[in-house]
Amino acid sequence: MTSGGSNYILFSDVHLGADLIQHVRPWTLAHLKQVARIDRDLAAMLDHYRERADPERPWTLVIAGDLIDFIGMSIAPGGKEALETGLNAEERMNGLGSAADHAEQKMRAVAGRHPTVFQRLAAFVAAGHRLVLVRGNHDLDFHWEPARRAFVDAIWSCVVEAGAETQTRLEFEQRVEFYPWFYYVEGLLYVEHGHQFDAMCNYSDLLAPVSPSDPRRLSWSFSDWLLRTVARPTPGLTNEGHDGWGLFDYVRMAASMGVMGALRLGSRYLHAIAAGIRAGRDHLTDAAKAIRAEHERGVTDLARRMRLSREKLGALAALWPTPVTRGVVSVLRSVFLDRIVLFGLALMLGTVAPAVGAPWWVSVSLIALLIVGLTGYSVGSAPHRAADVEPSSAMRRAALRIKALLPARFVVMGHTHEPMLERLDADSTYINLGNWSLDELDAPEHDAPRTHLVLEYIDGQVRAEFRAWRSGVGPVSFEPSAG
Repeated sequence: MTSGGSNYILFSDVHLGADLIQHVRPWTLAHLKQVARIDRDLAAMLDHYRERADPERPWTLVIAGDLIDFIGMSIAPGGKEALETGLNAEERMNGLGSAADHAEQKMRAVAGRHPTVFQRLAAFVAAGHRLVLVRGNHDLDFHWEPARRAFVDAIWSCVVEAGAETQTRLEFEQRVEFYPWFYYVEGLLYVEHGHQFDAMCNYSDLLAPVSPSDPRRLSWSFSDWLLRTVARPTPGLTNEGHDGWGLFDYVRMAASMGVMGALRLGSRYLHAIAAGIRAGRDHLTDAAKAIRAEHERGVTDLARRMRLSREKLGALAALWPTPVTRGVVSVLRSVFLDRIVLFGLALMLGTVAPAVGAPWWVSVSLIALLIVGLTGYSVGSAPHRAADVEPSSAMRRAALRIKALLPARFVVMGHTHEPMLERLDADSTYINLGNWSLDELDAPEHDAPRTHLVLEYIDGQVRAEFRAWRSGVGPVSFEPSAG
């Protein structure tokens, strides 16, 4: 696939709509002010580059996933439109779910909540530039055509309201493109969100991500279930749910919530764990085989449309780790329950050993196992998640394999919210775009890096610069962490 005559702007992880959680938690004034500032900055950045476009090389704006936070929203049905897909028990508790008509209502709610961003996106596309949306795990709902149509409707309506109809809607729509997996410019650029290398967040049937037990709805990852049923209803948990937390962090939180609060938190976790295990079992059914076949047909069709070999796309998919939902043990490991069971057993045996006449050192050894296991698994940043579900290193390793399959000077991802630049070899670079979103709903003083990558052709050569947007200043050079 090629896209001749373009310069490029790339960013990721804006999470528009992550603040729409009023079904399970009230808004706070401080948080709303912070979200409004992010909107203003993103709008200012879009205006900045639109006004500084090369007339010979219009921009292609590539948003590398999670522009819209469908999974993070918690809203009740709104408007006079009746839902074709009625609410199930989980949706009555946590808000609109992942059915096509639910996603359409969510998309309209986001456009209404963030009008400034949609107005600037509309002006950007109306000026003759292209907009490419690569699907991430939080905007998996773009799988549904009604959700994609609602997005285009939202930005086109801004064009109409501004009286800027210098083209037909068809011409406008042709410059808005959705990519379900990755975007590729041969020899130059490979872009995907990166969640497929995160076992907590990935989908085995990416191009047919529907639930085998209810194909009207999407098949959520374990991270999706944790975010929706645990993090969103619980003040103090981050946008990524429990990714950065260890076991002791949860013990402290439960203690601070009181007995009833701790019981509610535990109940939410058990509900998410049960949902994750059920999701894994659903993928062992005959219905799942049909969905898998649909995904494989999608891969074949995508290869044909992008003029790539089917074998290369199959090799790319082979890099994905197995989702944690595919095994009960892996689900339990991801939320520390395997360790809790082990520690409880060690503590029990250490207490019982003296009563049955075992030597004193048996009790000491078992208690030591308890202490070492607890501290080793829950103190410090690295042990928070098991190595096989930690995505950052997996994404960097995959970048080198991707580059070998689909040659590109820049392999670009998002997902982790950690800006990064790392040389893969003498000719190629891995870049993580960071994020624009507010990670912590309850800590409005936290600031996102607002990073973006700019690729411009100057005198026939591509100049790449990693930049950050600063309020009142504009784009500045950004030095990310190196791998």
